[in-house]
Amino acid sequence: MKLLLLEDDPIIAEQIRDYFELFNHRVDHYSDGAQLIDGANPSHYDLLLLDINTPGLNGIEVLRSFRGLAIDTPAIFITAMSDMEYLKEAYRSGCNDYLRKPFDLEELEIRIEHLVKGNEKQFIPITSRYRFDMKNERLFDGEDEVPLGRRERQLLYLLLKDRGHTVSKERIKEYLWEEREVCDNTLRTTMKKLRNKVEENFIENLRGIGYRIPHD
Repeated sequence: MKLLLLEDDPIIAEQIRDYFELFNHRVDHYSDGAQLIDGANPSHYDLLLLDINTPGLNGIEVLRSFRGLAIDTPAIFITAMSDMEYLKEAYRSGCNDYLRKPFDLEELEIRIEHLVKGNEKQFIPITSRYRFDMKNERLFDGEDEVPLGRRERQLLYLLLKDRGHTVSKERIKEYLWEEREVCDNTLRTTMKKLRNKVEENFIENLRGIGYRIPHD
């Protein structure tokens, strides 16, 4: 899972990043709302975690801008503000949830999972042999876990999230590598590593377009 964090308090930002990276999630952090809009594509993330009172643009302005572009990535506001008008404005801007500081990181994790993966089955059968844990991004062969690298897990999660649809090479590269420019060979190498770890080829290659895991 990939989180986009807007938070101008470096201590809080570090706590959030350290906590979620322990569970193999990626957290990209910005402290300035204007820099976030210029530097990040919210559609490449699973969730937006936005402080309200930030320099440049505040979190409400950032989210309002994204919603105006029809970007529906789930968003949670985290803020020390307790004024009811801010709460109303936060929901009017398009947020999905709201959490007041100080908060427990485990509570934040529960809220994020409810938004991002609450409507997903935890275990997705891929074939009669393989299944994937969508919440923890783990692949199983029967009862045995198949060891995967971080990008292999992200790749499989993305393909299963859009199962039955072709995921373009460009979208995969942006999701896995984001700011890095990588060539098609890098993607093919990652795909080959994933395929070498399973004994059934359940990923279709649409040459020149992308990849797909078909429905059963």
